[in-house]
Amino acid sequence: MTPVEQVLSKLPDAKPSGNGWAARCPAHEDRKPSLSVSEGEDGRALLYCHAGCATEAVCAALGL
Repeated sequence: MTPVEQVLSKLPDAKPSGNGWAARCPAHEDRKPSLSVSEGEDGRALLYCHAGCATEAVCAALGL
């Protein structure tokens, strides 16, 4: 399983968006998708919460 597949398996509401996916951020009370997930050139999962959650907080909330 790739890193992105691993992250997406923990985000059942993730939907394709642009070159990646959008999902509700598990690190805060999220009513609409604010978490962007994409794959880096080296295969890493790239996570960005548009509400400002730290990547470490998102990973901890996902159990990663």
